[in-house]
Amino acid sequence: MEGSPNMRLCFLWWWDRAEEIYPYWRDGLRAAIEYIGRENDVDIYLGEMELDEEYDAILFWGDSNCSFFNVMDKYKGKKGIILTTDPHNMDNLKKLDVVFCESQPIYDAVRAQGIHAVKAFGTDSDFYEPDVKVKKDIEYFYPATFSPWKRQSTIAHYGNKLTCIGTVQPDGQEELEACKKAGVNVEIGYFPAEKIREYYQRAKNVPIPAIHGSERTVLEAMACNIVPLVNTDNKRALSYVLEYAEAKVITPRDFIESFYSHKRYAQKILKGFQ
Repeated sequence: MEGSPNMRLCFLWWWDRAEEIYPYWRDGLRAAIEYIGRENDVDIYLGEMELDEEYDAILFWGDSNCSFFNVMDKYKGKKGIILTTDPHNMDNLKKLDVVFCESQPIYDAVRAQGIHAVKAFGTDSDFYEPDVKVKKDIEYFYPATFSPWKRQSTIAHYGNKLTCIGTVQPDGQEELEACKKAGVNVEIGYFPAEKIREYYQRAKNVPIPAIHGSERTVLEAMACNIVPLVNTDNKRALSYVLEYAEAKVITPRDFIESFYSHKRYAQKILKGFQ
């Protein structure tokens, strides 16, 4: 892939619900892994597995306390993580050859500990894209699981101008009820990626009130040519909006294509393992 040697790579989604979620999973990481698989041998495992030492590298998606670290010492090849949250357990991350960080604040925190880190993230830019033929008839759109840290209740005042879709976490009932009481258009469940893309394309604004994270939502919105409205206390999501403001590009879509497409993401993953 543009000069990179062929690799035998294992990607592991170490989560007990991985098989359930996988059919709905259409983000930049999956697209990057599939792109890598065009010119490299890539195996994808959902859930726990016995480690195969024939791989050149193994890559898993999770946080710094993931149970995968319990079996890490058994594997002798190169090891990397797509770090999904703030790095709470630096000792675990020091066991790895590379840590791929989803945002600048995470990257800065890992690098400060002397750990090999690569800022690598992206969205499926072939899938998420603007469509000028689609009518912009949704004023505000927020695709996120109903949960206290997503803070849907703080944007419920948009009322029927807001559409919120997603599942409901056990602790997310209050967020859901706040939206229903305010007249927000609510849809509950797992939805095909095609529907989420359509809603982005129809949306004029994408508010992101979450306490942290939501980097994926930021990039998906930008790929559809929308600058999301991000709360200033969400440093990880905000970092992408600020980076876009400083970039020498014309549109949010240009920003994604230049820096955060799934192809760019794939190249950074391969380079990180070299």
